[in-house]
Amino acid sequence: MLPILNMAKTDLSINKEKKVRILLWCGLLFIIGLSFCCYLRLFRPSVKQDTVFTVNKGSSLKETTLALQQEGLIPDANLLTLLARLKGDDLKLKAGDFSLRQGQSPADVLTSLINDRPLLAKVTIPEGFTLAQISERLLAPAPDMAALFSLLQKSKLPENVKNEFSSNPPGSPEGYLFPDTYYYSPEKPEEVYLSMYKKTIQTLEELFLAYPQNPVANGRLTLHEAVVLASIVEKEALLDAERPLVAGVFLRRLALNMYLQSCATVTYVLEKPRARLTDKDLTIDSLYNTYLHPGLPIGPIGNPGYKSLEAVFNPEVSEYLYFVAKGDGSHVFSKTYKEHLKAQAVFENWLKQNNKE
Repeated sequence: MLPILNMAKTDLSINKEKKVRILLWCGLLFIIGLSFCCYLRLFRPSVKQDTVFTVNKGSSLKETTLALQQEGLIPDANLLTLLARLKGDDLKLKAGDFSLRQGQSPADVLTSLINDRPLLAKVTIPEGFTLAQISERLLAPAPDMAALFSLLQKSKLPENVKNEFSSNPPGSPEGYLFPDTYYYSPEKPEEVYLSMYKKTIQTLEELFLAYPQNPVANGRLTLHEAVVLASIVEKEALLDAERPLVAGVFLRRLALNMYLQSCATVTYVLEKPRARLTDKDLTIDSLYNTYLHPGLPIGPIGNPGYKSLEAVFNPEVSEYLYFVAKGDGSHVFSKTYKEHLKAQAVFENWLKQNNKE
C-alpha cells in the first residue's frame, strides 16, 4: 500500500506544480498583455490633427493630462501622468500654448509639453489705449519704470533733454507704452511692456532728430509735455492728415495762455467714457480737466501712436485757435470764437438731423 500512497502524493505534487506554472504563465501573459495595451495607449498616434494646446499657468500635471484627455488628444490621463512621474518630468511643465502635430502619440505629446518652447502669444495695442486698457489686455500690471529711464539715458537725445526728464520723471508708464502688435511668451507679459518702452524711446529719439526745430528742441515743451500733448492729439484727431493742425492749435493756445478745453482730457477721468460730455462733466474737479485748469494736464491721457507724436514734433502752424468735430471724423477749424460758435451751431444741427443726440 505504501508505494501506492507515495505515487498518489507524487501526482498531487506534480499537479500542484503544474497549477503554479499555469498561474505564473497566466500572470506573465496578463502582464505582457497589459504592458502591450499600455504601450499602445502611450505610443500609438492619438493626435488626429494639428492643434494648439494651452497649459494654463499654475496647472498641475494631473490637471494638464485630464485636459488633454477631455480635448481628445490622449486616451488615458492616468497612464500619461504615471509615465511623466516615472520619467521625472512631472515638475517640468511650462505654461503657454504648444503646437501638437497630427500623428503624435501621448508620449510624443508629453515630450512636446516638456521640451518644446511655448508658442508666442500675439497682442495688438491700438493707438490711444490707456494703461488700464493695456493692463487688462495683458492681464498683468506694468513693471518698474527703471527700464524706461535706462533706455532714455542710452538714447541719442541731447543731455539737457535727458537731464530734465530725469529730474522731473513721469509718475506712471501712461503715455510711454507704444501702440503696436507684439509677440511674447504668455508667461512673460512684462516683455511686452519693455518692448513698448523701447519703441517709445526710439520713436522720440527719431522724431527729435528728424525735426530739429521741434517744440522740445526750441524749449516750448519738455519731452514729457510733448508726450502729454501727443496723447491729447491722439484722442482729438481721428484723421492722420489733421493731427499736425490739431497739434498746432493746442500749441498756439498754450503760447497765448488759453485753456486747452479738450474734451478728451475730461473723458479720461470718467468712469464710463461717453461720446458727448455734459456741462456737469466739464466742472469735474481734476487736474486732467483742461476746462478748469490752464496748461497741459498733469499726465498723458493715453498712449499716442507714431502719427500723433510726429504731429507734436512737426506741428502745422496756422492762425486757428478752435476746432469742432463735424461728425464724420473730420473737423472745422476756426480763427475766432465767433466763427467757432457758428461751426458749433452747424454741428448741433447736423446731430439733430442725423438723430445723434
